[in-house]
Amino acid sequence: METVLAIGDKKDFDSFKKFLSQRRLFRKHRINFKTVDYDAVFEKKLPKIKTEKLIVYFFFPFDYWDSHIETRKSREVYGNRNYFIKFRKFWKKTGRILREFYKDKKIRFINSPDNVYVERDKEKTNRILAKAGISVPKHYSTRDYRKILELVDSGKKLFIKVRYGSMGKGITYLERNYWLTNFKAQNSHIISKKSDYGWKFREITGNRKFIKELIKHDVVIEEAIRPFLIRGRKFDLRIYVAFGKVLYIYPRSNEYDKITTNISQGARGEDQQFLESIPKKLLERAEKNALRTVKAMDLNFAGVDIMPDTDHSAVIIEVNAFPGFPSMKDRKRKFNLSKYIIAEIAKWK
Repeated sequence: METVLAIGDKKDFDSFKKFLSQRRLFRKHRINFKTVDYDAVFEKKLPKIKTEKLIVYFFFPFDYWDSHIETRKSREVYGNRNYFIKFRKFWKKTGRILREFYKDKKIRFINSPDNVYVERDKEKTNRILAKAGISVPKHYSTRDYRKILELVDSGKKLFIKVRYGSMGKGITYLERNYWLTNFKAQNSHIISKKSDYGWKFREITGNRKFIKELIKHDVVIEEAIRPFLIRGRKFDLRIYVAFGKVLYIYPRSNEYDKITTNISQGARGEDQQFLESIPKKLLERAEKNALRTVKAMDLNFAGVDIMPDTDHSAVIIEVNAFPGFPSMKDRKRKFNLSKYIIAEIAKWK
């Protein structure tokens, strides 16, 4: 017999709350279940575990993130290296505490504290996936703003993204005679919004001072994907993978001329009828790339965001070790992801 210890925060009204609502399913699979928050971990007020085997499932540490990393008082540009360093230290400390406290147990992690934070580094993630032969956007290493503008003037469409960000925050888009950013830009000054929401794109066409300042920070420069369209809309696929199996695919679409397919940026979730309109071979390619991605990142569970392009390639645009869970109430898109994760945990040997 074994015990599952789920660690998360009350602020996580999405994945953690949905997972806890299904705790009764552990009884069905004859698995003990415990839960605790990260404050208790750091205070070493952890529950006693009677079983020899312990499985630890981490959810995103919202309280710690908001109070120590992306704080309201911070004047740092969102998504910089300092964010990543603090996040990595958090996970290293969490891993040390758990391994010491439960040193008499056989511990397995759904996603290890040794690498659960790596997907926050877009540049490193790109290198890992490219090395594994998985399709990723073309990256540019130049930090010469004149060369960047030459690329744009030649017809390239570019994204400049913060290297250590998520949720579509801290994105700048450049194409000939049309520049946008969802940072708040005052001449060359970059202002980060103190919220996960409200990062609206503003036109900054011709604001070279802003671009020159932006590329001094921790950013990645990617060539925009030429999106494959369904019903005249660009879309991506959030593919949930657990233990080498695709559990669910959640399509998200936006108008063709919109910049991203993030829900937080105005995109909408689509139903399974939308999914059925995608060519079968393209969907199979997306699933295969999602499985390869999670394996390459050495994770057991993740949400992989894939955007099909006009060449029918399934391009990885983001890896999420802490993806939000699908709705269990929406009639058209409801899916009890927790139920299937728990079933896979029960089979995990």
